[in-house]
Amino acid sequence: MDVPWRKVHSWHCTACGRCCNEYLVPLRTYEYLRLKWTGFVEERFGKFYIKKVNGKCPFQVGRLCMLQGELKPIACKLYPFKIRKKGDEKAEFEYKGERFYVYVDVFCPNVVLGKPSESLKRMIVEAIQVYLGERRDIENITCRKAFNVKNKAIT
Repeated sequence: MDVPWRKVHSWHCTACGRCCNEYLVPLRTYEYLRLKWTGFVEERFGKFYIKKVNGKCPFQVGRLCMLQGELKPIACKLYPFKIRKKGDEKAEFEYKGERFYVYVDVFCPNVVLGKPSESLKRMIVEAIQVYLGERRDIENITCRKAFNVKNKAIT
């Protein structure tokens, strides 16, 4: 369930993998084309998604994602944040004079409801920058855990 960002105090990723396994990850056309070679993408009714294998994301290794950098889909980079051009007034967030409507998916067990913290506001700015293509690297809206040499990430 999505709630307006103003109802969320904080969030952090622990790489639990729930979002990776529970959701059908939507892909933008260029993401679909970039990942098509893997065989783990599909088209449904004119939209593109990561194809689940035995109910799981095929790019998940343990609790971490093999897709990093340019290969990681925007939907994955942004989760649990959802950025919209229209929405509820309580979800309104201004960035560079433009209005965005930011929601947070409380399906994630690490979303804490309450008065928004300053760190949450920084995460929202980063999410909007990623959404707009102003930023490719992610610092705050991702898990801080890293792969070891055995589980090298695809970049």
